[in-house]
Amino acid sequence: MATSEIEQWWIDKFQENLGPIRKVAGWTTQQLADELGVARQTVSNLETGKSPMTKLQYLALRTVFSAEIARREDRDLARIIKTLVDDPIEQRIRERRAQEQDGEAVADNAPVNTGCGNAADNAIAEKRKPSAATLKAAKTAAATGKPTLSTAMQALAVITGALASGTAAGIITCLMFPDGGPNKR
Repeated sequence: MATSEIEQWWIDKFQENLGPIRKVAGWTTQQLADELGVARQTVSNLETGKSPMTKLQYLALRTVFSAEIARREDRDLARIIKTLVDDPIEQRIRERRAQEQDGEAVADNAPVNTGCGNAADNAIAEKRKPSAATLKAAKTAAATGKPTLSTAMQALAVITGALASGTAAGIITCLMFPDGGPNKR
């Protein structure tokens, strides 16, 4: 799965905040691992930054948390994800677009300081090398002037935003739990 630059921003920000998000959901590391079908150590390594999060892991985690938000109608969890992950990335995208519109040259790998990193996060980012597919996606984005973001990542960000606002929580709950509600599994 190719990962564009903006998708990688989302993945990195989600990984940076995975521990607090898991705790707000009320899950232990083992409970989240069970939800994902992975070893507890995998979740622990993601939370501590020992292993970089992949796009597939990100999508699985966002899906699990979105399902939990809908199941429990937990707007607080949705707001936490939106506040810690989605809003900072959306701001970063707006800043990047403003720089590009102002004619500033922005390198594909130029860091944008969000003020939220630490030395360990920076070391992880340095170790992560972009794949050929990632570089191709970045070149496509540069050529068209638009950043690329997969449909799945767009959908998950929209779903979290809708759940945070509460406007779509009932509809999504009905779609996800057609048997009568989140408490009937």
